[in-house]
Amino acid sequence: MYNIVRFLIRYHLFLLFIFLEGISIYLVSQNSRFHKAAYLNTANAINGSVFKIYNDATGYLFLGKVNDSLANENARLRAMLMQSKLDGQVDTLIDTDTLNEKLMQRFTYIPAKVIRNSIDNANNVIYINRGSNQGISNQMGVINMNGIVGQVIDVTENYAAVMSVLNKDFKVSAKLKKNNYFGNLRWNGNNASDATIDEMPKHVPVQVGDTLVTSGFSTLFPEGIVVGYVSKVKSEVDKPFLVVSVKLSTNFRNLNYVYVVNDLQRKEILKLDTTSTKPTK
Repeated sequence: MYNIVRFLIRYHLFLLFIFLEGISIYLVSQNSRFHKAAYLNTANAINGSVFKIYNDATGYLFLGKVNDSLANENARLRAMLMQSKLDGQVDTLIDTDTLNEKLMQRFTYIPAKVIRNSIDNANNVIYINRGSNQGISNQMGVINMNGIVGQVIDVTENYAAVMSVLNKDFKVSAKLKKNNYFGNLRWNGNNASDATIDEMPKHVPVQVGDTLVTSGFSTLFPEGIVVGYVSKVKSEVDKPFLVVSVKLSTNFRNLNYVYVVNDLQRKEILKLDTTSTKPTK
């Protein structure tokens, strides 16, 4: 209290000047249309700047929630795509002797955020913030908006480890979009954007720029997810297959949100794989 009194005594003339100056500005702005308009314009400009700064700051703070919301919406929309449906499900015949083919849901998608990523190792692994509590299990495929990312190899309650495409143990069946010829996609181990296709027959017409997509032969990914683009084609005399270099469509240096692929028919297909490999009696 004593310090406040000392401050008022020391600066009482300056404070009186500010007070009288404020009264003067108010009287002038109220009795002159020109000065009143100038005052209002200045006040509005200041208010606009303050509110812009406030909205920018709050918008940035809530950006994470917005991104989560968009990721959930994208997962819902992706599940509605035709490539996520199971076709060929036939109902009973109707009176018009036509078949009523009904599309069933085969794939759903669980959005997740990348919390750790590596691209410089021989066996790169990605960690995501979703686990068994959110429906994640081993051997699920992982994609993003640009293409394939990898497959789940380990799961805890709230987190999962994903074997990246940039892993020497990763491979997936991929096909040329234009003619459906397929081979196995593998990382070449050199950098984070290049891979190769194995076992592509020499008679197949492959050109630089051709699009490669998932074949749908596994339960990891739906058919038609973009894998990459042919960057180089080489034919060697002593080898029966083409050497096809691929520029991956996924930018592994900038992974943020991904989608875990849940194949609703996976258990049924794996059951067939198990029984079909048993020897017949």
